[in-house]
Amino acid sequence: MHDKKLVNHEANKLLILICKEIKGVSNSELDMMEIDKAMMTAIKYGIVEFVNELLKYNPDFIWREDKRGRSIFSQAIVLRDEKIFNLFYRLGTKKSILASRHDIFKNNFLHLAAKLSPPAHLEHISGHALQMQREL
Repeated sequence: MHDKKLVNHEANKLLILICKEIKGVSNSELDMMEIDKAMMTAIKYGIVEFVNELLKYNPDFIWREDKRGRSIFSQAIVLRDEKIFNLFYRLGTKKSILASRHDIFKNNFLHLAAKLSPPAHLEHISGHALQMQREL
């Protein structure tokens, strides 16, 4: 257990150093580094610490979009990741602007939230009533 905590602590220190280094990097350089791919992978696996640190040092990342035109928070909605979406609430006045944006399919946050969860997300929940409860 001690080794896991040490590895986690070292990984967090490395993450902070990386975030500080990419703070002033241009968008074209960020594209070359495939930072969006790293961000979407973190969202996919629910690594809220990665997303939180990246937004702390680079607040403009809220405006970056993937090839489908989806922001970090749109992707969190699609993947039903509450922990990452909860970072949305600290955005202040930017929330309404970001929430009203559309992806390339003309879906906003409400449209994405209304879609069914991915089957893999519901597989571990037994019973239709419990799956509906989870969806709501």
